[in-house]
Formats: sequence, C-alpha cells, structure tokens
Amino acid sequence: MDGDDLDDGNGPDGAVLVPADEVLPDPAVAGVTTSDKYRELYGRLPLHRAVLDVYCRMAALGGRLMGDNMADTTRMSEQQMRALADEALDFITNRVDLLFGPAHTTKAHRVAAHLLAALLNNGNLWEGDTSENEALHCVCKKMYARTNKRGASMVLQMMRATETQTEVLRELRALVDMKKQDGDGVHDLLDEVADESDVQMEPVVTLQRSHRGRRLLVADAQSMPGMAGLGELLGEGPDGSLVVSPSVAFSCTFEWGARSVTQTECATELYQGRPRYDRIWYTDQGGQRRLGWVRLVVRMIGGAVDDCVIVRCMQEVPSISDCALTRSGCRRVASNFPGPNAEWPELARVPLARILRLEHVVVDFQDLGDRRGLAAVPSNTPDTAVERRAARFFTNHFYPFTSRVLNTSS
Repeated sequence: MDGDDLDDGNGPDGAVLVPADEVLPDPAVAGVTTSDKYRELYGRLPLHRAVLDVYCRMAALGGRLMGDNMADTTRMSEQQMRALADEALDFITNRVDLLFGPAHTTKAHRVAAHLLAALLNNGNLWEGDTSENEALHCVCKKMYARTNKRGASMVLQMMRATETQTEVLRELRALVDMKKQDGDGVHDLLDEVADESDVQMEPVVTLQRSHRGRRLLVADAQSMPGMAGLGELLGEGPDGSLVVSPSVAFSCTFEWGARSVTQTECATELYQGRPRYDRIWYTDQGGQRRLGWVRLVVRMIGGAVDDCVIVRCMQEVPSISDCALTRSGCRRVASNFPGPNAEWPELARVPLARILRLEHVVVDFQDLGDRRGLAAVPSNTPDTAVERRAARFFTNHFYPFTSRVLNTSS
C-alpha cells in the first residue's frame, strides 16, 4: 500500500477527530453493610472499621505463614496446620470476597483451597524457597561477566575461575586455622605467666557499641524540651557533666522465647535526615514491664561510666469497643504524666541492663482524625501540652522482629 493512502485521521487532509460525549450509566453499588453476610460477620460495625479488621486479619495471617514473632518456627503440628488453613479459607472466601469482591486469582485460590495440602505434603512453608539458590547464582554471574562470552571458550574461562576461587578459599581457611592455633599458644603462654606471678587477670569493662559521644552540662540537658527534672533524676547538679550518644546497642529479650539478637536504640534529631526516638520495653525497679519513649542515651555521669537511657513513661489506656487492633494484640497507649497540671510526661532512668527490646509504636490515626481532621498527621500536629495529653498510640503487634529462617539447616 502506498504511504499516501494511509490516513490516520490526524493529517492536514485527514478526517477531523472530535471527542464525543459518552453517557455512562450510574454505577450499581451493592449495599454491603446491609447484606445478611455482613450483619452476620460484623453486626452494625461501620464499614471503615470492618475494612480495618480485614487488614488486621491479613497481617496476622501473613505473620503466621512467615513465622513472625514465634519461639519455634521450624516445626508445625497437624492441628496448627489445619487451624492456619481454616483461617486462610475464612479470610479469602468470607472477609475479602464480601468487602472487595471475589478474588479470582491463582494466588488467592491456592491460599484458600490448597494451603492445607501444601502443609501436609511438605511439612513446612519454606520448602520451595529459591532465595539461597538465587544468591549462589551471583557468583556465576560475576564469573560470566569477566569472560569473553563466546561459547566453549567462555565455559573454559568460568571453569578456571571456579578453580582459582576454590583455591583462594582453601588458603583463607588454612590461614584462619593457623591463626587460631597461634592464638591458643599465646593464651597458654599467658596462663603460665599468670600462674607463676600470681597476677589477677580481671576482665576489662568496655562500653557497648554506640556512636561517638558528646559531653554536655546537666544544665544544658535540662534545657531540652521535657527534661526539666533530669538533674534530680540523675542526682547531679546543674554543673555536673554528662556524656550522651545518639544511639546504643544492646542484647534484647523477646517475650515469645526467640533467640536474643543485638538491637540498636536511637535518640537523635538527625538519623538519615530525620529525627529518630525509639520506644522500648524495660523493667522498672519493681520488676514490672514498662513502655517508654527514649529521649536521651547517657554513657557517663560525672566522669564515671553509667550506661542508661532517659525515657518518657507511657501507659496502657482503654481502647474503643470492638477494636480490630486491640483484638489482634496491639496495645493502645498514651503518655504518663506525673500530675494533673504537668505539661510533660514523667521521666524515668533505665539502666542498660534492664532494657528488654525495641517496640514499634504508631499513632492512633482514628483518634487523631477525630480530633484534628482527616488531613492531620504527626508532622502537622502541634507539640503542645494539650496535644501531648490527648495523643493516643498503638503498639504494632504485626511488626516482624523475628521471622522464620528459610534455610533451616544453617
């Protein structure tokens, strides 16, 4: 066909395209909240709270599938498998289908209808994980990138690279073993010297890992917002000196029995361009479990090592009725004030040894929206005494501090 015969309607001699008014019918929206199934599941609960319930159930189901915040993630009884499969079936066929329409996808169908079979046949949920093999492919890709990428010659080059890499790794392992043997000999020699001279070999007390500290007066620290009673809390006068740090690392304790790991808590105005003040669980002097908002990390007081953090105390408060977050394990909390006229929350000094673990805390956005409008977020909320007393938060029960190890052999 000649090019001149082509007419796309946009040329100078072509037809002029004029947009037409398309009349669309009004959308037919089913009355979800008035249906019998909705009333059976949620009663008279408002739609927005039912949607929140679905998201909570989705997060809880995903956490159980991934083994989040569990003590034992490598074994699952048949009873647990059947309960998990029933939960998945109810979530897809009742909750999701009701509020969002039928989920006609293969993934939703597999979760709803075939999860139990997968669990019973494989015994776990991580049998088909490919992340480890994909990671091993990176070595081959690096070797391939260094070849000429030409047929048999490329294969030969990759074989030689593999042999070279194997030899290098063997030499490194031999070097490590040799250093270990030399180190043992040095320790044996030190033990002999200590026995002959009767020298007491005391361990050296070292600070936990942290960023570089800075020295400041107690008076300067007390001038920070909400820190007026810091000197009395630490037993130091205004002229006393402190060494503070933006963070500190500690060995955490998980109440669900998982293995302890090293966590880092921060109290700084500048962490990756933004302020960061973590919440922690700790035990008070009476052994009670408490929640606090870290405001200052102290490493030394008056020239002596004294590892502690200064927190604003928080307490659990009543939640609204039929709250999906509370039912899912999230705790509704607020700042704890020392008196009815106090403008700032109560301060507490927590030694490093009494810190249990970090906690992820989020704003109660429904409460914030009811008080300040739907456009309200923490960044545009004023930091006033009235707002500090009214603010409500939730601990994030869904946050995965520990998860299932995909390679159970390691």
